[in-house]
Amino acid sequence: GLMTVSSHPHTRGAGTGVGTRAARDEAAVLSVASHLTDRDRELVRLVARHRVLTTDQLAALAFGNITTARHRLAVLVRLGLLRRFRPHLQTGSAPWHYVLGPIGAALLGQEDRDEKRWLPMVRADRQLALERSQRLGHMTRASWFFVALARHAREHGGGELLKWDGEGEASDYLYARSRELGPRPDGLGVWAQDGTDIAFLLEYDTGTEHLPQLVGKLTGYAEQAGTNTALTMPLLFCFPTARREQSARKALAATAASLDLQIATAALDPRVTCPACGPAWMPLHGGHAPMRLIDLGGVLPDPWRTEPEHDEQDQHELDPAETGWDEVESDRL
Repeated sequence: GLMTVSSHPHTRGAGTGVGTRAARDEAAVLSVASHLTDRDRELVRLVARHRVLTTDQLAALAFGNITTARHRLAVLVRLGLLRRFRPHLQTGSAPWHYVLGPIGAALLGQEDRDEKRWLPMVRADRQLALERSQRLGHMTRASWFFVALARHAREHGGGELLKWDGEGEASDYLYARSRELGPRPDGLGVWAQDGTDIAFLLEYDTGTEHLPQLVGKLTGYAEQAGTNTALTMPLLFCFPTARREQSARKALAATAASLDLQIATAALDPRVTCPACGPAWMPLHGGHAPMRLIDLGGVLPDPWRTEPEHDEQDQHELDPAETGWDEVESDRL
C-alpha cells in the first residue's frame, strides 16, 4: 500500500517505488499550492468527481470566457493537477477532455485527509481505457445536462444546482444500503428555483440505444423502488430529438413498471438549451401539459422526500456539501 509519508518523515526520499512517489507528489503539492486559486481547487475536484470534463464544460462552470479557461486549464495541466487528451474522431477534431492528474490526486488527498482516495483515478491504464471507451461521448453529454443547469444559475440567477452526482456517485448513493445493484442512472441532481426544489434521477439518451433496452431499465427501477424509496424520486428521460422522445414515450408508457415510477421526458440538447428554463418536460402519465423542470415537483409526488421517517436521515445524505467517490464506479467504466 501507499506509505503515509507525512507520518513517516524519515522515509522521505529513501528507497524506490510508491513511498518515494508519494513523497515527490507531496513535495509537488507544496510547491504548487501557493499558485492555486480557490477556483483552481474547485476545478480539480470537479474533474475528479465527474472523471472527465471538456474545455467547454469547465469554461461554462467556472469562467467568463473560453480563452481565459483555455489558458488557466493549460497551467493546471502543466502543474500536473490535470491531464488532458483528445479523443480520435472520424471527422473534425474533438475538444480537449480533462482528467485528474497525479498532483491533483495528491492535492485532493491532502484536502480530504485520505491520501489513497483519488489514486485509482490517475492510474494510466484506467485513464487510457476511459480515453478509448465507447461510453465517453455518452458520459460527456450526460454531464452537459448538469453543466447547463449550473451555467444558467451562474449567468442568469433565478435557480441553483444544489447537487450533481455523476453515474458513479449516484449509484453509490442509491445502493449504499443495498447488496443488490439495480439500474445505474446517468446522474442525480437537486435543482432549486422559486423557493422550492426537486430531486431527480437522469437517464440521458443519445438515440443509439434500442428502445427495448431503454424500456427494460424501468423494470429494474420499479423492482428496486419497492424496497428503496430513493428510487421513487422523479426519473427524467432526456432525448436528443422530438421524434425519438415520441417513440420512446409510447414504449415507456406501455410498460407496466412505468406506473410504479415518477417519469417525465424532454427532447433537448443541453449544450444549447437550458433544461430548466422553458416548459420542456412532460410527465409520462396523467395527460399534463409541458412544464418547467421545477414544476414537475407539483405533479410527480416524491414519497422519498415526504416520508417522515426518511426525512432526517436522507435529507442529511442529500446535503450538497457532502460528496463521495464511489467504489463501484472505480472498478468499471
